[in-house]
Amino acid sequence: MIFYVILLLVFVMKKKDIILSILGIIFLIVIAFFIASFIHDNNLTDNANKKETESINKEESIVDGVKIPFKTYRVDQKFFLNVPSDFEKLDLDSLNQKYNYSERPGLVFESNDDLKHVLVTNTNETMTDEDLNSYLNSKVSSITNMEILDNKTYNKYNKTFAKLIVIDDKTYYNFRFFTIENKLVTVEFNISLDIYKKWESVINEVMDSICFNEEDIKKYSNE
Repeated sequence: MIFYVILLLVFVMKKKDIILSILGIIFLIVIAFFIASFIHDNNLTDNANKKETESINKEESIVDGVKIPFKTYRVDQKFFLNVPSDFEKLDLDSLNQKYNYSERPGLVFESNDDLKHVLVTNTNETMTDEDLNSYLNSKVSSITNMEILDNKTYNKYNKTFAKLIVIDDKTYYNFRFFTIENKLVTVEFNISLDIYKKWESVINEVMDSICFNEEDIKKYSNE
């Protein structure tokens, strides 16, 4: 009788060891699965980020076979903007002479041939992100004697932007409207109509480079 009890105890102990071993194996498999999933997700994220950077830098700004270099400006310590390096920044006297009206731009860059200009205007007009769509619609409805090529609002960097592109018989105008501290800011690239198609990659670089921190502007850097 005692012999059978001992055998039963040995069997139970072995069964317990077997169960513990199985549980241990299952635990290790679960841990390995989670580790593999984590590594896989990180690789996907890295690849996605790499592809995003590659897609941003894929289109080089080339005009007539010449690559256009850019210089980054931090405007009023509020946002970043890339401008072709050979565009001249106008001084205050030049601004007052050339843009002699009430809400003149506070910052202007122009090409040597005076056919291409980048203008930045910090207005006193109160505006929120939610107001931009109505503002754009009002702008569009007030346009006369010009052809509207594009107009829309979109979100980027957790902010709303309004885009407006128009032409008249001489000039192509590309606008971005956005807000900083509940005030309207306008960035404009205007260029002679007969050459704007050659410069589209440059125009896109300038307008797409508008951002608000250093990590984002690095995506548009030539360096």
